[in-house]
Amino acid sequence: MQLRQDFERYLLAFLRHRPHVDVPAAAQLEALCQQQLQQEDLSEWRTFWSLSEHFFARFRMSSARELGDHEASAANQVLSGVMFRSHVDAAHAPGLDDLQVINHLLFLEQADVISQRLVLDLNDWSQTPEGDMPQQAQLNAHHMAQLAQDVALRGVQQVADALAAQLARLRTQRVVADIQASLSGAQEVSRLLQQFAVGNLRPPQENVLAALRGE
Repeated sequence: MQLRQDFERYLLAFLRHRPHVDVPAAAQLEALCQQQLQQEDLSEWRTFWSLSEHFFARFRMSSARELGDHEASAANQVLSGVMFRSHVDAAHAPGLDDLQVINHLLFLEQADVISQRLVLDLNDWSQTPEGDMPQQAQLNAHHMAQLAQDVALRGVQQVADALAAQLARLRTQRVVADIQASLSGAQEVSRLLQQFAVGNLRPPQENVLAALRGE
């Protein structure tokens, strides 16, 4: 019961001033998720707490971010999971199908926003390559890889990891063709997510991975 009360208090503060973000509330919620993650043994619940932790960490690390409809929906998925957890004994693994649905939606709400931002930012950069790299691009690619790892979505994790590493290289050695490869990588992440959303697991295109790796 105390867990639910703590989450409800900070989630109310987190959502109260939409679209503005209450960063201290996000940090408190992140800390609560970390605590629960350390205490959980079942993999399905660990997935839920890890996805939730990554969600709130993004707001702490990027305070300029606005709280849109997708983010509010993800926050509601977190609350659904917390309420579910407060009514069950996780040690006996009841209702895991319901938890898997929550995890699926929580993942997609976050992943869709990140992938759309990556495609938009990298498309803009590919059209004006003389400009600066989008500020959050590398961080967004890293977060995408973390989320994909949480739900064992190996193809998305591979592409996102390769994209994050390539963007790190582009900070010191910019090549126009590599910027286009970055955009293709972001588009590949989006394609794989769309397939996952309708129940299809597709491997990444090898030519996209090779371009990101400079092969």
